[in-house]
Amino acid sequence: MSPKLHTPFQKTSISLGILTLLPLLMNSPLTQAATVPAGTTLPIDGTTPVQSWQLENNAILNATNATTLEMTSSAGGLINLTGSNVSAAAGSGIFLTNASAVLDSSTVTSAAGIGISAVRSPASVGGSSVTLRNGSVAQGLTGGIAGNRFSVISLQNSTAVGTGANSFGIRMLEGSLSATGSTITGGLNGVTVGTDTQVTAVIPTKIVLDGTRVEGQTGSALVVGINAPNFPTVADIEVRNRSTLVAGNNTLLEVRQGASAGFLVDNSDLTGNVTVVSGSSANVTLQNNASLTGDLQNVTTAVLNNQARMTGNVLGASSVTLDNGSTLTGNLNDVATVTINNQSVMTGDVNASANSASSLTLDNAATLTGQVNNVANFAINNQALWQMTGSQSVNNLSLGNGGTVGFGTPQQYFQLNVANLSGNGTFRMGTDFNQGLSDLLNVTGSASGNHQLLVTSSGLDPVNDSPIKVVQSVASGAQYGLVNNRVDVGAFIYRLVKKGDDWFLQPDKTVVSTPTRAALAIAGTAPTAIYGEMVLLNNRMGDLRVNGGQTGGWVRSFGSQYSISNNAYGNGYKQRQYGLSMGVDTPVQIAGERVLLGVFAGYSKSDLDLSRGSSGEIGSTSLGLYGTWLGDSGYYLDTVAKLNHFRNKADVMLSDNTKTKGSYNNLGASASVEFGKHIEFADGYYIEPFTQWQAASVQGKDFRLDNGLSVDADTTRSMLGKAGVTVGRGMKLADGSVLQPHVRVAAVHEFVKTNEVRVNDNKFNNDLSGTRFEVAAGASWTLNDRWQLHAELDTSKGDNVTKDFGVNMGAHYRF
Repeated sequence: MSPKLHTPFQKTSISLGILTLLPLLMNSPLTQAATVPAGTTLPIDGTTPVQSWQLENNAILNATNATTLEMTSSAGGLINLTGSNVSAAAGSGIFLTNASAVLDSSTVTSAAGIGISAVRSPASVGGSSVTLRNGSVAQGLTGGIAGNRFSVISLQNSTAVGTGANSFGIRMLEGSLSATGSTITGGLNGVTVGTDTQVTAVIPTKIVLDGTRVEGQTGSALVVGINAPNFPTVADIEVRNRSTLVAGNNTLLEVRQGASAGFLVDNSDLTGNVTVVSGSSANVTLQNNASLTGDLQNVTTAVLNNQARMTGNVLGASSVTLDNGSTLTGNLNDVATVTINNQSVMTGDVNASANSASSLTLDNAATLTGQVNNVANFAINNQALWQMTGSQSVNNLSLGNGGTVGFGTPQQYFQLNVANLSGNGTFRMGTDFNQGLSDLLNVTGSASGNHQLLVTSSGLDPVNDSPIKVVQSVASGAQYGLVNNRVDVGAFIYRLVKKGDDWFLQPDKTVVSTPTRAALAIAGTAPTAIYGEMVLLNNRMGDLRVNGGQTGGWVRSFGSQYSISNNAYGNGYKQRQYGLSMGVDTPVQIAGERVLLGVFAGYSKSDLDLSRGSSGEIGSTSLGLYGTWLGDSGYYLDTVAKLNHFRNKADVMLSDNTKTKGSYNNLGASASVEFGKHIEFADGYYIEPFTQWQAASVQGKDFRLDNGLSVDADTTRSMLGKAGVTVGRGMKLADGSVLQPHVRVAAVHEFVKTNEVRVNDNKFNNDLSGTRFEVAAGASWTLNDRWQLHAELDTSKGDNVTKDFGVNMGAHYRF
């Protein structure tokens, strides 16, 4: 049964009737509308005739699976649509005056007007509200939804569409719009914002787009300021959580004359421009991994925060700020204040207006790569970097706490003219030592502070020793120094010297460069590695002499540290070696004498701490023979012959804090002969005076570091002579095992004084000759007739080579 129709007014006052009927006449002839009386609730469904509806004050219409024509509601009315369809031939599909509409899986369409209009009575407080959810649609030829002052529009997984060529998706006049997981599309513009023309105080329109797509098919995605300029418009717009804006004219946000907008983009990727006409304002913020590909034109402020990204130009702004790992690729033109902070990165030019009081600040490891023009005050602080892309001039330049200016890349040489320099910073410069070319810092006015120059190193020797100017100044107030106090150039270094008020790089051939130190160390370390491995064999043969022998196998490990103090290495270096050997030996009779013969194989690794951040590594694989003879009168003779394969690597930190590397393989051969006498005393004591001779020869090699440094090492030779005595005692323990502690003292002398290494054709001599004294203490423990354990500690002190400590231990099993 259809509800009874009511005439909505008495014909007693034409003027009052017109005022009352004005919103209704915009939609449909009232003579065809069904009415929901004031304060009542009416349900309709699919069986209800298709007709128009009018809700009086505080009335409620609940439509389920219904189909209707246009609807209007007076103050306090509520239209609930579930699975329903509303169609209007003209005017609005739903017209609300201080009323509400809730659409759930429903559609409202206007063939000639606006899908849903949410307006207010000018004399009332508050506006209308519209909620679309669960795939609901509001569409109209003029626009999808229009909300006036105080209106509240909410879209949840729904759609608002303007179908006409000049339509909007949603129009807001001082209301609020929130859209989640929705789509808003206009034939011209997506969302437009204006001002209710019958107000004296403007209320900002609030728009929140969350996971929502807004599209202006031929115009802008968002437009703020659709009224005449004498009606100012204010809008706060938030674009969140992977929302997208699409514009036919490539303008995401258009701020027209007399309007003001706040535009926040959070965790969304946008492509297009933001344009603001002269006299209007827009504060743009990209944050939380948001990105914008496009230009910002005439904005008031632009802020990129929390890893935000922008590719495009800022064409006019009061301030631009990059913070917390954000990036900008593009130019800044006519920007008054620029701040790049907290590891943020900008690639592009900063162009301030001529004669402006502009400022640019880089702070906390931020980076700017580009030109800086017409900036009055430029500050670089706290490990921030300005990487120049060409020669130029700046006015006031202040550096602090590691702030750095980088000149050109290799083979680019720029000049930086600074009117006034202050603070304490670093200038990263390139120099061609062969051609005498270099970046140049030219201070034309005042200069103060202490500054460091980080000059690019080179592996090539200079053609001549002429000084190279790197700082030119008319004032003497500033002091300059080199990072790491040197520049590595080929085999030697350069120093920084002052001449007048200018500063020059000048060669110093009394100090070798860092890569030269590394090359000499690698070339001279092999004999030390060989002798470190020999300790295992010498100890093994000592055990054989004391305990007799029968066929057996053994395994031993060792570790040691050497300090090399040869002047060729500057501060010297440390060698840490560790390794493992294993072998087998058996007694044989030769000419009636008892001789023990054995074979062994081993591996060791030496790590070189070359200081200044440089290191080396030598991997050694060895294979050899050994034998020991013990005469009846106590005399003995030990012999070892060994071959080594070395794998050498150098990892060098240069003076400019870059690295260079090099590697090569070579072979080595060594032999050892020890002669002494084993003298026994009462109670198991014994003494062994001895002399030992060791010789090593390591193959010379040519190699090159990747910075161009050339190294040619001759064959490295060593001849060690040693004389000493071992004292020990064999003690039988209660369990039947035998413990044999011992101590050893000896004097060692290196006889070879000449081992030539050529670095870039400069000759150096690895002279490790000299005398050192060693002390060792250890013990062997024979557990039974098959197992024996061994351990020893030793140290030595010498002229050029000191063994800080050595330790080895092992086990022997008799078959």
